[in-house]
Amino acid sequence: MKHLDNSLIQKYIDNELSEFEAKEADAHLENCELCRHQIEQRKYFSEKIKSSLDSLASDEIPIPEFVLKRQHNQKKKTLKIAIISSLSTACAMILVLLIIKFSKPKTNCNEFIFDYYTIDDYDANKPFPEQDLAVFDTYQNY
Repeated sequence: MKHLDNSLIQKYIDNELSEFEAKEADAHLENCELCRHQIEQRKYFSEKIKSSLDSLASDEIPIPEFVLKRQHNQKKKTLKIAIISSLSTACAMILVLLIIKFSKPKTNCNEFIFDYYTIDDYDANKPFPEQDLAVFDTYQNY
């Protein structure tokens, strides 16, 4: 007889063989150490898997306490970044305001104002420098 194939070995382990097949398999196993070894291995692995599944199905599974240490550190880091960016923005705004406040205007700065009352005298074909505009000194020296 040839060696037992995988399906016959599994049926033998599960006691699903007919009487005739079981007698032939027993007769073969008396003389074949290789097939006996395969059956022993399958039975061993099957028992290990069953015991593992039974331990997983147990109601007494220990669950460790959940700790959020990393998230706590992340909040501190985010807070530091927010404070630093707020302070740097405030410093930049103060610097801009100080520059505007203490910058001195250029001397001889004139402002050109179009006189609306003399609109009849305005020539749209003339370039801007040739137009008659009123000139006022916008910065008075105190």
